[in-house]
Amino acid sequence: MSKNIVSLENVVWQIDRMTLDQQLELMAYIARKIQQSQSASDKKPSLKSIIGTGKGCFATPEAADNFISEERDQWQY
Repeated sequence: MSKNIVSLENVVWQIDRMTLDQQLELMAYIARKIQQSQSASDKKPSLKSIIGTGKGCFATPEAADNFISEERDQWQY
């Protein structure tokens, strides 16, 4: 069974054999992918998406309440 092994060296070898137009097309594709990744990482999570993510952080509901009270006490008005 033959496996296609993707390595940086293999990719560079293939790029070196592309025409200039193909290389420019590849660069444009990579730029779009990077821009999409950055746009996705810049988005803040919605409040709904983080509900329940802290489950288990506190041993009891009282411990959670104490933590919140202590944090609120530190707020400066």
